[in-house]
Amino acid sequence: MVIADVAVMPLRPYANEDQMYKVVDACIELVEKSGLKYEIGAMSTTFEGEFDEVFELIKRMHKLPFELDCERVITVARVDEKAGGLTIEDKLRNHR
Repeated sequence: MVIADVAVMPLRPYANEDQMYKVVDACIELVEKSGLKYEIGAMSTTFEGEFDEVFELIKRMHKLPFELDCERVITVARVDEKAGGLTIEDKLRNHR
C-alpha cells in the first residue's frame, strides 16, 4: 500500500478560474470513481492503494485535462511508500 498526494494544474486555455476548476473537478471525479480511499485538500488530493493502481490513477489524472481541450498541464505528485505498507490513517495517526 502506498500513499500519493497529487495536484493537477491545467494552465491554458482558460479565461477564468471557473473554467479551470471544471477540469480540476473532473480529475477529482476520477479519484472518487477509482474506489481508492482518498481525502481532498485545499491544494491537492491524497489517496492510497496498491502501487500499480496508484500510479495508473496519477497517469489518468494527468492525461484527463488534455481530453478536455487543455493545451498544457503541470501535475505534482508525491508518493510515500513504506516496507509493509502505509495508509492515510497510519500517516495521520498522531494528528487526529
